[in-house]
Amino acid sequence: MTSGVVELLSGDLRRRRWSSELKERIVSETLEPGVTVTDVARRHGVDRSLVYRWRRQLKVERVPEPGGFLPVTVREKPGEAAPASCSCPARPAETIEILLPDGVCIRTGPSVAGEALSRVLRALGR
Repeated sequence: MTSGVVELLSGDLRRRRWSSELKERIVSETLEPGVTVTDVARRHGVDRSLVYRWRRQLKVERVPEPGGFLPVTVREKPGEAAPASCSCPARPAETIEILLPDGVCIRTGPSVAGEALSRVLRALGR
């Protein structure tokens, strides 16, 4: 038979107390792009289920960015003329061109990161 030491915690030692300000700060960290609740919880030494509970108590949830569909025109041949509503000069065949409804024309290459393009479109208010 083995014996061991068991430590019993009681009273104030049993639970940690978190101020409202600290809870709000921890929850707000989880809303940053690319940050996970698990990473934030680990960084602050709390269980992730507690962070989710605080999010529910504060009535905070991450809202996905609205998506939508836009009409797309694919030109088969690089030499084809651009649509009449776009006054873009000739471009290399691998250029991606996005013509927005208000006439703004965004050109990029195929190597641009999707997240970078999303930031540009958000900055333009699209």
